[in-house]
Amino acid sequence: MNYLPPFGDVITHHDSNSATEPQGAEAIDRRLLTLIDERASDDDFWSPKDRDRRDSAHCIFQYPAMMVPLVQRRLLASILEAKPSIQSLYDPFVGSGTSLVSGMHFGLGVYGNDVNPLAVLISRVRTARVVESAIGAIVDQVVREATGDCQTTIDCTLPNRQKWFHDVVSVELSRLRRAIRRQPDLWVRRFLWVTLAETVRLTSNDRTSTYKLHARPVEEITKRILSPIKLFGEIGAINAESFADFRIQLHARAQLKAKKYRAETEVKIGDTRDLSASWNSRSFDLVMTSPPYGDNMTTVTYGQHSYLPLNWIDYRDIDSAADIETLRTTQEIDRRSLGGWIHDKSWSEERLLDSSPALRNCAGNLPAVPAGGRARLLRFYTDFAASLDSITKLTKPNGYMVWTVGNRSIGGRQVPTDLILSEMLSTHVCTVLKTLTRKIHHKRMPGRNASSPTMREERILLVRKLER
Repeated sequence: MNYLPPFGDVITHHDSNSATEPQGAEAIDRRLLTLIDERASDDDFWSPKDRDRRDSAHCIFQYPAMMVPLVQRRLLASILEAKPSIQSLYDPFVGSGTSLVSGMHFGLGVYGNDVNPLAVLISRVRTARVVESAIGAIVDQVVREATGDCQTTIDCTLPNRQKWFHDVVSVELSRLRRAIRRQPDLWVRRFLWVTLAETVRLTSNDRTSTYKLHARPVEEITKRILSPIKLFGEIGAINAESFADFRIQLHARAQLKAKKYRAETEVKIGDTRDLSASWNSRSFDLVMTSPPYGDNMTTVTYGQHSYLPLNWIDYRDIDSAADIETLRTTQEIDRRSLGGWIHDKSWSEERLLDSSPALRNCAGNLPAVPAGGRARLLRFYTDFAASLDSITKLTKPNGYMVWTVGNRSIGGRQVPTDLILSEMLSTHVCTVLKTLTRKIHHKRMPGRNASSPTMREERILLVRKLER
């Protein structure tokens, strides 16, 4: 049964016990491609110009380069209409959790991992099976407690703290931190930590126009009059309302039972290059993800963007595997990410280049400037190849994958990420069924850096893992 919900995305009723599924993988492929082509006849269907920033609690933290929830739901609706038996969705680069919350609209079991502790925290908040419905009132309580706190001690060990935070700001952030730690419920604390993270982002001396850490000019800093406690209350109210709306949507879709999400959700700290111990030989029906499109240092610096907020958050509330050493430097998380200095060495350069003629051609034709561009490119794709080893092992035979990718540039030469991915997937017995191009109207991206101009479009690859 198809219908158009009031919040604007096409949804197909998902009931694996009653839905009729075409016989054979090729028949399902044909059905899926027909659905995709029908919906692609509307130019705005995959590139919606309007968006709701509060959709599915999307607004709780301004994480870099977030996917659009509406687009992910539309993709899922098509896939599940073609193959209703799908029960699980996995995102190996979970980011802020957009793929996972999109899967929750359909009652899927959702699973993900990320090397960035802040990404894991945000995703755990958004995908919680049980939430505290009185979270808005708890935000007000935390604001009252922080306001009544007369201590002037600063609960933060951030090196060079005064560069990034005025002392008055640090005192108020510390009061909020103490009030949050007194809350007894773990999900509540996590929700409040995410709200604090956004408060930190907006009250620090860091410029918000770029993901890399850059202090504002001194004259601008001296003019800023900020109250983190007041801002925390405002952000918390918006976040609580957004979350309430998300749960109302899940309830309307019969995805809650006694206020608990009906399927399993799990998000963990995990390096996608090596997931041998992370998922205990589990396999998934569907992979939906948007991987980094280059090393973090020269594309999107997810780690730098997360560094200041993470210094105010109690790591013990994120994950038992969250390593406080990720705060050793401003660049440590990015160093641990794909293409960083801590990288995989299981793929030789020749094996890597043999896996993708497009990568070989690109690497062989890069300009001399910027220096080291070729080495960074190959280091990233060596790590990416190791990630594909892990991801394809976790994908069931005839399982689908949805890859949303962007094509970066190095020295003015475009790196054909979509083509390289297609070729590398073919070495893992996967076939690309369709490549969609969608325009980026709203996705928050860096304006420009040394090797990547602003992306105006991205590719969505629909892939099936073949049976061997």
